[in-house]
Amino acid sequence: MQWLFSSSDIENIKVGYEHLIWGFWDRDIEVSQKLREKLIKNWRIFIKTYNRIKPFDHCILQIAKTGEIHAIAVIKDKQFDDQTPIWPLEIKKNRVYYPWRIEFSLIIYSDKPILKRFIKIENYIDGYGLAEISSTDLADVLRALSKCQDLKFKAK
Repeated sequence: MQWLFSSSDIENIKVGYEHLIWGFWDRDIEVSQKLREKLIKNWRIFIKTYNRIKPFDHCILQIAKTGEIHAIAVIKDKQFDDQTPIWPLEIKKNRVYYPWRIEFSLIIYSDKPILKRFIKIENYIDGYGLAEISSTDLADVLRALSKCQDLKFKAK
């Protein structure tokens, strides 16, 4: 399977690269009313989708508002409810906001966008920034990756 993990900014993607990990919101976390409504509304579909993510699946990491893809990774495992603050918001507030974690076995990251393109996703889970993508979308990102310079690679 191929997945899209989206973020509000590149800082979260950098942290994901540094720690070989990704995290998703907790449904019960204190956030804005608008986001909270999305998290509650989409919780069941998020859990069903999250439980379909398996080792050796691929994911691309994209900035939601710009369509910039900055990383591609291979899933190692899922970790449930990790309470270690690692993302900027968590460190600033000294509390975990993204406890639903995914561990990467490897990640290729670029400070500059690998590709800038909004991928049409019918099953995007709003609030959680998670969706399944097509193998064609993944192939497009891999082709763009082959043209990039200054890539960073990390593996576990």
